[in-house]
Formats: sequence, C-alpha cells, structure tokens
Amino acid sequence: MRTMRTMRILALLAVIMMLGGVRMQAQVNEPEEILPSPTLIVYHMTQWNDNQIILNAVETGVGLYAVIIDEDGNIIDQELWHSYTNTCYFLTESKFFRMSDGGLCFYYVKGPEHPTVYKVSISEDFELTTFEFPDAFPFPEEITHDDWWNFAWLPNDDGSTFVSGVYIEGNHCVQMMVRYNEAGEITHQWSDITDRATTSLLPPERGASGCRLVMEDPDDVNSECIVFDDSLNVVDTKHSIYNQAIGIYRPHYEYFAVHPETDMVYLISDVSFPAFNGNPQIRSDIYMSQFNPDFTQTKFKLGPYTLDEYDQIALCEAIDFKGENIYMCGYMNTMWGGNVPNSDNFYVALLDGNLNIVGEIYYHNEKRMVVPYSIYAVPSGGCLVSTAGKDRRTGEQQHAIYKLSDETIVGIEEAHDAGFAVAVAYPNPGKEVLNIRTGLQNARVEVYDVNGRMVYGQEITDNITAINTSAWLAGSYIWKVYTLDGGPSTGSGTLAETEKWVKE
Repeated sequence: MRTMRTMRILALLAVIMMLGGVRMQAQVNEPEEILPSPTLIVYHMTQWNDNQIILNAVETGVGLYAVIIDEDGNIIDQELWHSYTNTCYFLTESKFFRMSDGGLCFYYVKGPEHPTVYKVSISEDFELTTFEFPDAFPFPEEITHDDWWNFAWLPNDDGSTFVSGVYIEGNHCVQMMVRYNEAGEITHQWSDITDRATTSLLPPERGASGCRLVMEDPDDVNSECIVFDDSLNVVDTKHSIYNQAIGIYRPHYEYFAVHPETDMVYLISDVSFPAFNGNPQIRSDIYMSQFNPDFTQTKFKLGPYTLDEYDQIALCEAIDFKGENIYMCGYMNTMWGGNVPNSDNFYVALLDGNLNIVGEIYYHNEKRMVVPYSIYAVPSGGCLVSTAGKDRRTGEQQHAIYKLSDETIVGIEEAHDAGFAVAVAYPNPGKEVLNIRTGLQNARVEVYDVNGRMVYGQEITDNITAINTSAWLAGSYIWKVYTLDGGPSTGSGTLAETEKWVKE
C-alpha cells in the first residue's frame, strides 16, 4: 500500500479524458499563471525572503527539486535533492518547516527496504545538506514498502524530531510514533493498533511541549486526537472530534493546520455521508472545521458539493493563513473511472477566523483539466495556487501556479477579469433541485424560462441556495445572481453571474 497522497498523485498523472458536469459562464480571460511548465509540478511553497518563494517540486522523469522563484515566477535558483535514477521504491516528503534559527528544512522517508528518515536543511545561501538518520524507523523487518503508510514529521526547537508512520498488519494498522534526537537516534517510541489510521502530526498547544497526533477512531469511524508529552507518554485523548457537529460522517483525506497566531486548529477534509433522517447520500463533499486548541469543535462548513460527482481538497496543502484570514482550496466535480479522476474545476475561498466566507471564486477551463496541489498565502498579499494540468483533447501536460490577489477573491469585476466565476450552479443538468453557490453578500438569485418569464426569485441568505425544481417543466432555464448594493439594473441590482441550466 502506498501513502494516500502518493496514490492520489499517481492517479492524477494517468490518462484523463472524461469531462465533469458543472459549466460556468464562458470565461474569455484566464488567471495569471506563473512558472508554467509541461513537466514541473509544485507540491509545497513557502517564503524564502522578502520577494522570493521556495518550492518543493517534482520534475517528471528527472527527480525532486528545491526551487527559488520571484513573485513573477522567474526561477532564481534550483537544486536537485532526489534523482529518479536512484533506486527507490518508496519516497514521501514533508512540507517546509521554519526552524527556531530562521532556517528552513524538510524531511523525507525512502525505501525500498526498511524506512530510512532523512532531513534536508537549507542554508541562507541555498545550500542543501541531507542528513540520514542512523536509526531506521522501527517497523518490523518483514514489513515492506508496500505496507508503509502516512508518514508525518514535527521538528522541535532543541533539534529533535517527532515522526509518525503506519503499517498494515492483517486487517489492522499499527500506528508508530518515535522521537529522534538531533543525532538521528531514537530516544522514545509509542505504538498502537487501530482498524485504520489517517494521521496528522501537530504541534502542542501554546505553552506546552510534546505533540498531538490525530488519527481515526476505530470505534465510530471518526477521528481522535492523542496528546503526548516530550517522552511520548499519552497525557490526554480527545475522542470523536467530528461527531460534535455531525453524527454520521466518513472522513477520507484530511489536512490539519494550526493558526500560528490564534492557536486555533483548522481541518479541511473529503467526507461522505450515508442517507439518514431523510437526507440523501453524499458521495463526497469538502468539510472544513474549526477547533479550539483543546480540540473542542466550534464551527464547521461544507464545501461546494456537486451531488453525483466527487469534490476533494487540494492534494498536498489545502489551508494557509495570513493574519486573521484563512485561505482554502479544493477541486469540484471529479468523475472517477476506475481510480482515474478528472477535475472539472477548482475553487478558492477566503474566510475569516470564524469560518465566515469573505470571498469565494470558481474556475473552469474548457480546454484544460486543472487540479490544485497546494495553496500559499503570500505575505505581501493574495495567494498562490499550484496546480497540475492536462489538455482535455491531446493529453498534453501543462502545470502552473496561479497568482490571485485578495481583490480577485472578493471582487466581482476582479474575479471576472482573472477568468473566475463568483457564483456556480449544480448539478447541471439536474432534476429535482438547482443549487446556487456564491460567496457574495447582499445578493439575489433569479431564474427565467426560455420565454424570459421569471419562475423563481429570492434574496440570498446563505452560501448555498437550494431551489426545488420538481414542479418545473423539462427544458432550459437561465439563472442570474445580482448584487443588491450596486445600483439598479434590470430592476434587480447589478448582474454578477448568469448561465444556462438544464432540467432533465
């Protein structure tokens, strides 16, 4: 078994030819792309200096690079840290970590035999130094790379490092946690057996030491947070951290992040719901949640669910922070043929610290499939979204980073100028319901038939307006979203978005 992220990346690099179902208004403009490439896919991004960004990226057929770019995407420097000519049947790497001395580092584990942990330190003059931990990760010798799963890392100010990993044992998973000292020697370890473990390794609450491990709770298919001290003694366990909001829940891929200023914990996840209490089954949605530092859930929000399709979080890093703002990224309408996905479009949301939507925009490219990998909040303003892309007709790879200003995420004209929509309708075509999703405030939705007669209209009071269309005749309709504070236009305000919708 490979890591979850590795399986998803391999699937996305396969031949993808199916088309999704959401169609937004025709977009003449395209988002600003930096670092376009047919071969380079960016996994992780962070700040290098005042006006430069460092990337961890894969060059197809070559290897893995650390790359420094300026804010316009020009490559300043790059260094190959793993070559595909090396024999390695398993490799998974971490995001960048900022050390107490201001430097950067990242970690990786590789095979094919016993898992070996490496730390790559990056000096101020961009020299990469790789250190191999002399103590291998303590999986049993008979466990092969096919059974390794979900490594996570957390460095400490004293030079030590917490590392977690999972391996398969029959119908169970064995979760392992170790602490390495600065010399790469194991000083403490802990293990537990669970039915399945989807893990995130988080820093402790502010003022405490140790770490927090989030893993799936085998008793109720939910997640629990285990709190450790520096010696990996369990000091607390928070059970069923999702069930405080939703009682019937199936988590899939998860990304946790701790806000560096408020210490609040944020989760973005792919989830599914079985039918219950008269509600229909949800095949896959995006779920974002906020927790207090003690993992008490305070608020949750669902993403732009598209019914018969699958919606997923960005593949590597789906949340980032700048001040009180939270940036999140996911992709919508992913059809699955076997294990091969096809992303129809993606969206970017800007939220405040209480998960209230400040702005939300949606992107669809008729010619190219686009899948987001990572989002990064740029200190100077706005965000970057790294993506993998493929021409829908020829299959030619075309990857890029999209550069978005805050004005693009919250402004109608700015979003349109950048090729994004500010409202989206789904499913399209549909039968019983028409959902209009938008981050616009003080707005109104109206629907017209082919004769121009308005068949529905209401002010928008929530992120999603669900319209019952069961009594409507089959055929084509036009939906329109107006802002109510932009002056009179067609008697309803200023038109923000419009598109055809088909009832089957």
